[in-house]
Amino acid sequence: MQVFGTLKDDILAYEFQYPTRVGGRQLPIIPSRKPERYSSAAPLSADARQRIVSELVSFTDRVTISVTVGPASGKLATTPLQEWTAREVANAVLQDRSTARVTTGQRVALNTIEEAGQETRDGHPYWTYEHTSQGSPSLANRSKETYRHSWSVTSYRPGMDGAPYLYTLTLSCPDEEWPQLGPLYAQAQESFRLVDTTQEYVPPDKDPWRFF
Repeated sequence: MQVFGTLKDDILAYEFQYPTRVGGRQLPIIPSRKPERYSSAAPLSADARQRIVSELVSFTDRVTISVTVGPASGKLATTPLQEWTAREVANAVLQDRSTARVTTGQRVALNTIEEAGQETRDGHPYWTYEHTSQGSPSLANRSKETYRHSWSVTSYRPGMDGAPYLYTLTLSCPDEEWPQLGPLYAQAQESFRLVDTTQEYVPPDKDPWRFF
């Protein structure tokens, strides 16, 4: 029985697998944002740097699986790529999205990086990190504090001007679901790849004025 589905986007040239079953039951994943070009994607914060270019959700399980893209910011913008550390990459990405709302209506507040590492896939660096975030009460959990647990993996591709753009896959769920979903998320983030570009590819910094 198939446990993972696959999403491949030719517009920004990436692919990954995502869990479709958990604990012997189906995980009802549906697309909330179909893959789109960076210029038309929804921004995660007021500065509009990091944007959601695709997203899958399960409303009943409060699961979100998203790909975000944005230029290198903070310390990364002034540090050579060869010197980037996993925690620096994680901090830069999480700080850019710290004021975001997840699809389930919760507002992300504080992020804690549990672990972070770097590995090479097909000769290209990928930075992986497990993290938790504090959120506001939801309909399913009305306590004063709720927490979400996530796996993220980030890589980069140069834009038209050569500056690096960060591509990040994040798989998130309520903390109480982590014992079941965490191992599946770990497998899913291992599948994330920036793939060879085709004629459908649109660099993130191409036609920034275009919203369609």
